[in-house]
Amino acid sequence: MSERAREFTAFVPENVYKRIARDIRREKYVTPYMIAEKYSMTISLAKQVLRRLEKEGLVELYSPSRRAPLYIVKAGKAKK
Repeated sequence: MSERAREFTAFVPENVYKRIARDIRREKYVTPYMIAEKYSMTISLAKQVLRRLEKEGLVELYSPSRRAPLYIVKAGKAKK
């Protein structure tokens, strides 16, 4: 499976994605479990959202783990 096909296996509405991006700025760190619980989604979908946020520069992968990656929220604004 290619990277592109794997990235878009599930759909997150753009308004939910923007709300997640806005809400995590208040946190010091974020995990897929935190996103999944707060926004009623699966862990795998939360991981996809966090990977997208990392590509946009909003979060940084601090502790890579297959089960529970830990992301640090970057201070300041993300690249648009």
